[in-house]
Amino acid sequence: MNKYRHFLLLLLFFSLFALPSPASAQDVYLFEVTYAEVNAYIEEDGTLSLNYIYEFQNDPSADPMEYVDIGLPSSAYNRSLIEADVNGQPITQIEDSPYVDIGFALNLGSNAIQPGSSGTVSVWIPGIQNFLYPYDQGDQENYVSFNLMPNYFDSQSDKSRSTEYAVALILPPGVGDEEGVYYTPENWPGQSEPTEIGRTAEGDRVYYYWFTDNADLHSRYTFGGAFPAAYVPADTVAEKPVFIEPDSSTSSPGFAGWIWSLLGGNICCFGFGLFFMAIFGWSIYQGTVGAQKRKMKYLPPKMKIEGHGIKRGLTAVEAAILMEQPMDKVLTMILFGTLKKETAIVLQQDPLKLEVPEQLPENLHPYEVDFLEAFRGPEKERRTALQKMMVDLVNSVSRKMKGFSTKESIAYYEDIMRRAWQMVEEAETPEVKSENYNQTLEWTMLDNEYQDRTRRTFTGGPVFVPMWWPRYSPTYRRQIGGGVTPVGTGGVSVGKPSTGGQASLPHIPGSDFAANVINGATGMAAGVVGNLTAFTSGITNRTNPIPVSTTTRSGSGGFRGGGGSSCACACACAGCACACAGGGR
Repeated sequence: MNKYRHFLLLLLFFSLFALPSPASAQDVYLFEVTYAEVNAYIEEDGTLSLNYIYEFQNDPSADPMEYVDIGLPSSAYNRSLIEADVNGQPITQIEDSPYVDIGFALNLGSNAIQPGSSGTVSVWIPGIQNFLYPYDQGDQENYVSFNLMPNYFDSQSDKSRSTEYAVALILPPGVGDEEGVYYTPENWPGQSEPTEIGRTAEGDRVYYYWFTDNADLHSRYTFGGAFPAAYVPADTVAEKPVFIEPDSSTSSPGFAGWIWSLLGGNICCFGFGLFFMAIFGWSIYQGTVGAQKRKMKYLPPKMKIEGHGIKRGLTAVEAAILMEQPMDKVLTMILFGTLKKETAIVLQQDPLKLEVPEQLPENLHPYEVDFLEAFRGPEKERRTALQKMMVDLVNSVSRKMKGFSTKESIAYYEDIMRRAWQMVEEAETPEVKSENYNQTLEWTMLDNEYQDRTRRTFTGGPVFVPMWWPRYSPTYRRQIGGGVTPVGTGGVSVGKPSTGGQASLPHIPGSDFAANVINGATGMAAGVVGNLTAFTSGITNRTNPIPVSTTTRSGSGGFRGGGGSSCACACACAGCACACAGGGR
């Protein structure tokens, strides 16, 4: 035991230097939460993904709302996976919180919510470990259970009342309609029975949904449920905890309380502190892998149930959705498609600004129309419009794939991609190579090694630019001293006349061309949608899956509000474990 004691003392010594400093006592926080939403996804890998949505109204007499404290049910999470935004603007500073024992603080920075103003803060927290426990009550053998106390705020700062509050518990894929169990919520001001019980849009996941318009955000509400253990890996189910209540006589845990919390007190009775520390690194690794997989799964699992035969006739963009290609690549493919059809001109690359005609041609795909409409609309609404476009595109591909084999169809489109590259790479002259690449551009982008392959193929020689290139590159337009005709009128003016009076075929160095194709459009997409992971998560939440809700809002988050508080673990039912979130400032 001596070696463990020495290890623990060393760990505590170094942790002293990482303790956060308290915020200024001069700050005055006073706000209302006008809407709150909690979506808790129990994933098939045994982790928990939390989505918080808070709409704040800052009091005119208060200081700016600069921070958001979020308490979590477990310390086994990876902060680098957290994605958050305020009013659609990414939050890049995620820090230690001096006010919640287990959790973090969102630094709103220059996007702080000013006195008298309102704002929506959103946060997506995937890969939370260690919240499932055996269920030993009644006839439910081989079940696992969980309890969740969502994040709350200090009552000295939160003055919300009659708040619209929605909570959804989404069980893992595969759980049957009669297999899940929900617990009666504790301290919930709404009805005890779920407002809705159903399945997500694609029917693959059971959810329980509660809603009330009579809640506040400083009370502690507890929700929970159980389901067969067979639907999650056995090693994600912890041993039955021993419950120890913290001393509630003090408002601040102090140093001794912090040590107690570290060793199990506020880890919600996970106990076995030293053992937990030993396996913490492995848990984080598992959570990272599971969360990364979850972010890319924006197609509903039901679509992947094998049908028969190949679904032919999908566009390259639709095939990219079928293959679950990254969203920035899909956006780039759509951009190139609209440029090739002469329906847009890139006015500025970072952030992307397009000239779009008032009357769009009839030969556009629905997703191309939505893409162009997003850039014709207000800039502040562009990200939301593009997310909606992606959701509609995913749902459209899902409908088209019904009854067909996903596996066979993907193999079919991968073969098209390989043949497209073969045409480009086997071309005998630079002119033919450039023309073939222009014709097959979107299909070549389906390749997972698209960037490296493009660089290898075109570096070392000239590239004869396609007719739509001046529409894509403002820099190239300036270099050639020409321009492009207005969108929708047809024809492109490129190049300079040769000495013989005939138009020369414009070309640029292959390395420049490859760099522009690889990095330019992807960078522009990132400049428009902001944080790509958060953008994708916003799509994933609606397509794979999102619970049917009587109220639809976007975003999630929290806020610093006043004195600190801690979570005392107490189960709402026998035989289940607590997962408590501490209160924020």
